[in-house]
Amino acid sequence: LYQKLIAANMKVVAKKRKLASPKTKPVAAAAATNQAESVDNSSLDKAIVDCVTRRLRSTVRIRPLPNRCRLADLYALCPSAVAARLPWNRARCRHKGVAFLEFANPEIAAKHAAVLHGSRALGGARELATSIPPVQPDSISASQYNTRRVVVSSLEGRIAASQLLELAPGAQRVRFPEAGAGASRGRHAPNVAVITFADARQALDAVLSCQGAVVGGGKTSWMLEKIPGKPKPKHLVDRRTLVLTGVNKAMTDSRLLLALPRCTKLERRGSGVAVAAYETEAACAADLAAWPAAAEDPDWPTVTYGHRKVASSNDSEMQRSGTKSRLIVANLLQGTKKSTLLKFLADNGLKAKRLSMASDGRLALINFETATAASAARIQLLRGSAKLAGEDKLRVAYSLDQLVPMTGRKKTVGTSRPRKSASSKAVAAS
Repeated sequence: LYQKLIAANMKVVAKKRKLASPKTKPVAAAAATNQAESVDNSSLDKAIVDCVTRRLRSTVRIRPLPNRCRLADLYALCPSAVAARLPWNRARCRHKGVAFLEFANPEIAAKHAAVLHGSRALGGARELATSIPPVQPDSISASQYNTRRVVVSSLEGRIAASQLLELAPGAQRVRFPEAGAGASRGRHAPNVAVITFADARQALDAVLSCQGAVVGGGKTSWMLEKIPGKPKPKHLVDRRTLVLTGVNKAMTDSRLLLALPRCTKLERRGSGVAVAAYETEAACAADLAAWPAAAEDPDWPTVTYGHRKVASSNDSEMQRSGTKSRLIVANLLQGTKKSTLLKFLADNGLKAKRLSMASDGRLALINFETATAASAARIQLLRGSAKLAGEDKLRVAYSLDQLVPMTGRKKTVGTSRPRKSASSKAVAAS
């Protein structure tokens, strides 16, 4: 009887557990469902990346803008623009001096950027500068964006949430972040709205279908909300440049060039920072990989990749290079002639524009066509210092740099001008 009671009790417990547990799918069906969801997520991420990439390549940045520039002026300047964005400075109640024009495809954007560059179409005192920053698809990922939120900018006038909900049927919530600012933003300030959707697919569909939609009498710009605080995209990392931090004064350029044999340009920028440039990414990566072997001493600087500075493609060579096209070479061998230096430069594939030397031949001033040629000549002179240097160490620097180090000068502490005595004051008064 006791065993029968135990068996009946176990049957009741098993039945209760079966009723309480959720119905599970078969293993094969569950695996198929997970595979389908992963395929759907990967296709959605690819669609988001394609949308963002095409959007960035079709956007033209214009600056500087006159103070009285408004959205209507931008649309009058480019009627074919799908949308325009005018970033606003709330503290000054005016725009930030830059605008973004969005077009249907990258070809139209490039055409308008070439036409507007250097013109004064908006009536300002300065010429307009246009640019389309380079974008690489592998540097953009869906994780950089909040795929369920859409930012709607360039809203003019008083816009109700119902007007935006009509355009986006899958929206759950509409929020106006700057609605409480009131008149402090300025009466010409464009408003911004943030729309939250149920899933990422609905948000992406709203961005693709509602871009350039007219709300309240003006065109609007729709884009996915970018997550703040993310690291810089990979396309801003310059893999042909190495940045050396912690370079002390005792670390000479010759020691750095020995540790970086593939370097084509080495420049010191003060505060213990030096920048090494390379012709190819492979050479830069090889020197970076070999740097820990050279940095056994803790006093050696740390090395990282640099960041590319996005500049306009219409900048001239002189604007980029500055005035560093002249070198001063000191401590040459006694009686060095011009022909010796010119032959040394020619053997290394370099040509000087003008060469001047002191009477004793120990100091030379060399002018080059560009700053790039001067930098290459500086590196070759430092590497070949054993052939050209005299008793002292060869010094090669730009004409604006100091040849005498600041550490060699004596600094007097506590010195002051002597006080005048009473007799000297009387003589000065008389």
